Amino acid sequence: MNFKLYLISDRKLFNTEEDFLEALQDSLSSGIKAFQLREKDLTAKEFYYLAKKVRDITRIYNALLFINDRIDIALAVEADGVHLPQQGIPCQTVRKIWGNRFIIGVSTHSIEEAKEASEWADFITFSPIFYTPSKGKPQGIDKLKEIKNIVKCKVFGLGGINLTNIKEIIPYCDGVAMIRGVLGQGNLKSVIAKYKEILGENL
Repeated sequence: MNFKLYLISDRKLFNTEEDFLEALQDSLSSGIKAFQLREKDLTAKEFYYLAKKVRDITRIYNALLFINDRIDIALAVEADGVHLPQQGIPCQTVRKIWGNRFIIGVSTHSIEEAKEASEWADFITFSPIFYTPSKGKPQGIDKLKEIKNIVKCKVFGLGGINLTNIKEIIPYCDGVAMIRGVLGQGNLKSVIAKYKEILGENL
């Protein structure tokens, strides 16, 4: 697991599913190697069929696919990993049942959550670092630094990260997780090229 930019989906940023899938292809062809499908408003059937399409695209570009929350769908589409929300099935349970079948990521929002998840997860996201409308009060860089120093797994900063502030957090995490910082931008390929200049060619 050596990716540095963990891209998270939000198909509502696009007019159609086709536009969303095209943006995914542009992102992966530009060098992004890890993608989480996180579309919580879909039914299980809708999510499954979208996940199948996304799995096909990630295979073309040799990118890792993570499925948010739905372990059944992750198994059905042969995803590489699962990303577990705090209100989802415990990370410990997933690890005990499926062993190393999945790379496991966990969403965390406090030091306590981060410490607990890191006992079993391969990586955690910690958020929000900066202000973002959907996430509430920012945790800040100092909290991210504190968590990086005490957890046992890799830490990805999430929340309000973009080209203007990414350099501020790089020393205190193993990578960054983004939605709008990539998918909400106009020219995806150009934006990703700029992230490569900061994070290195191997995203």
